[in-house]
Amino acid sequence: MNNYELPNDVSWYCLVRWLSISNVLDVVQYLQTLNKYLQGKEKLISDLAQTVFSFHNKLKLFTKDLQTKTFAHFKRLKKISERFPDIPVETEEYMNKMSGLAEEINRRFNDLRSLKPSFSFLENPFAVDVVSDGCPISSPITKDTAAVELELLELQEDEGLKGLKRSGVSTIEFWKNVPEEKYPQTKMCAMKLISIFGTTYVCESLYSTLKFIKSKYRSELTDEHLSELVRTALTNYQPDFTKLK
Repeated sequence: MNNYELPNDVSWYCLVRWLSISNVLDVVQYLQTLNKYLQGKEKLISDLAQTVFSFHNKLKLFTKDLQTKTFAHFKRLKKISERFPDIPVETEEYMNKMSGLAEEINRRFNDLRSLKPSFSFLENPFAVDVVSDGCPISSPITKDTAAVELELLELQEDEGLKGLKRSGVSTIEFWKNVPEEKYPQTKMCAMKLISIFGTTYVCESLYSTLKFIKSKYRSELTDEHLSELVRTALTNYQPDFTKLK
């Protein structure tokens, strides 16, 4: 039986159960996609926050979809409602669960929302309106907001950095090229934001790599050799084997 196949002989009880299962499967699929986006290397906290915020907004859309019973985002549920048009699909329970999921996500990631202006500054400092909105960075990232405001206004008129940003460099590469002697407070704020770990993926992948390297067949590795092998396995640097010959 494939994902959207329905039983041929369905009683009322089985149909109700099938409706619940279909709704759960659709939601689980969206959660799996969210989990996949939250994994991986070289992801900044701003990237992860964007993924979480967008999923929270999607939940509002899913709730509206259930309320109107269009089921545009619930393929399995839509297939059942089309096959049994005479049987009304009660969506109140599904809407309550969706609202509960949205509330839980909002509770767990509430701290990220307070940093949202900081993420905008990190991704594109030239789009920040310092005069109207004030300093986008707050405590504990910085305690000297006045200095950050002045430096940010100067940075926004730096034609060299504007050209660098327009060239499409990554966020990390951009801030690497921001001169620290000219914009010390602003660059320090960016470095603090970049250093925030969004998930435990990197840490968990390290232990997985460590377990693979130090297997029962290589149990006599010294700590020094083990450390070198782990660094080699996890590094992003690509060696130039031609020059190494």
